[in-house]
Amino acid sequence: MISLHEKVLVRIFQEFEKWSEESLACKKGCAICCTQNVVVTAVEGDWILRYIRDHGKEEWFASKFQLKADTRRPQVTTNGFAASCLQGEDVTPESYGNTGVCPFLEENCCSIYKVRPFSCRCFVSSSVCKPDTPALIAEYYLSASTAVMQIIEHLGQGKFIGNMLDVLLALCGTSENRKNFRMLPASMSEQGLANVVKALPLPGFLLLEEEMDKIGPLLQAIFSYEIEGKSIENILNNV
Repeated sequence: MISLHEKVLVRIFQEFEKWSEESLACKKGCAICCTQNVVVTAVEGDWILRYIRDHGKEEWFASKFQLKADTRRPQVTTNGFAASCLQGEDVTPESYGNTGVCPFLEENCCSIYKVRPFSCRCFVSSSVCKPDTPALIAEYYLSASTAVMQIIEHLGQGKFIGNMLDVLLALCGTSENRKNFRMLPASMSEQGLANVVKALPLPGFLLLEEEMDKIGPLLQAIFSYEIEGKSIENILNNV
């Protein structure tokens, strides 16, 4: 059964997709950006694991971790970075290297596409990417993506956030998931747990005034949408 937080997550994805109007070069089979450099929250991880359980793919899922590259613990989360900036502190944003091909990539297509996390959904380009050519997208789109990442982190505050594979391993080691994912060694779950940190609440957005004409409607659509008789804004604020 889908949880309230997963319902909110799915709606956030849907509103972002409706809002995005970029002309994209991304097509099925384009997979240069599909690396292990993906940050997710526990809410997104739970959604992925539920999909795996519902489709009876636990053994297939466990086999994917044989392809896991070395990962590391984040030094700062998106909301942690925003909080420091808003307090006038000099802080460097988290920087991740390309840590190898995503293990869920099969024949240049995402095998968990339906439940892919926001970091994957928002990483797009208006020009064809090449190994030596970065993705190209408008600045306001990057700002909007960051704002939505902040909302998703707030949704999962107090729970895990980190590299996707570490978050999934950490979640597999919890009491409610261990019986379904016992084929993964406990040592791997412990390794994942050591590499995640706690998601933080939203301290405010890092948006420029001139960006609000484009980004404001997206935030309003997300916050005002009602689920189970409550607006997402009230759910996020535990009202």
